[in-house]
Amino acid sequence: MFKKLTTQAITHLFFVLIFFMLLSTVASTDLVVNPDGSATIENLSRSNVYVGNNQSSHVAAVSQDSITVDFNDLASGQSVSPDRYITLGLRIDIGPSSTTSGVIVGSVIDGPCDGTRSIKTEPFTGPSFLLRFPDGVTSVSLDAGDTGPSDSDLIIVKAFSDDALATLIGIDMGFLPEGAPTGCVRLSVQAPLIKAVEITSESYFLGSSFYPNSIFVDNVTFAPAL
Repeated sequence: MFKKLTTQAITHLFFVLIFFMLLSTVASTDLVVNPDGSATIENLSRSNVYVGNNQSSHVAAVSQDSITVDFNDLASGQSVSPDRYITLGLRIDIGPSSTTSGVIVGSVIDGPCDGTRSIKTEPFTGPSFLLRFPDGVTSVSLDAGDTGPSDSDLIIVKAFSDDALATLIGIDMGFLPEGAPTGCVRLSVQAPLIKAVEITSESYFLGSSFYPNSIFVDNVTFAPAL
């Protein structure tokens, strides 16, 4: 006998369908869900797009010279100019997948990732994050999350090999279920050359979408290209 699905179960299935619809455009793969909720995709021999944490044997390992921007130098609500961290090789802007215009600011609260300052968009709902690396990098990892318990969040990180964002070369995803406590997932992408990364999210509450691109970002770590 079939059981009636709960709203939370329907939402979870919806996210799974979105996940596989996205993957179908880039690769034929096997899905492995990591303990932190991020997704690892294996068997990528037929694709030039690296998905998840298992990305390619020819991708350079994270360098010991990796740079981390933790945003702890920001004050609460402080506006972040795009070139604030340009001397470190990072430019921060609003991404093309935004549903509204906005700016990047320091989080008003300490958290949600490690209990210190993070960055968010203003307004909180709508704008996406775009991280540019003018000199190119080989890997990018970051923490992304939300305060809870509240809506569920599907967080997507896309890496591009060009400034025009025309060539997608990497994807990683993380999921925070509805009702989960305040927290973040660690997401990462690797490729021979990454020039930009966009971070977006889809948020749902009781099965309905309310809050696109409403997350915090922290601890951006990247390895400069040699």
